Amino acid sequence: MAEFRDVYGNRIARRVGDRILDTYGTWVYEIRGDRIYDTSGNWVYELRSDRVYDTYGNWKYELRGDRIYDTAGNWLGSDW
Repeated sequence: MAEFRDVYGNRIARRVGDRILDTYGTWVYEIRGDRIYDTSGNWVYELRSDRVYDTYGNWKYELRGDRIYDTAGNWLGSDW
């Protein structure tokens, strides 16, 4: 299990197996291969190397080590 924390150290989500749960333990996303789906089975993100893209091909996030950054280089959280 991995925990995702914001820049203030607050737990915002956690990964259990292939699923990502919110702070209340509610399943919000599932990882299947290099794609991330919501609970309805809709494809919402794709992992390409160290970047995360939406379904339109727009770069949304970047993974650097255990930190997550937005496209402007702002640190959003850690412990991916």
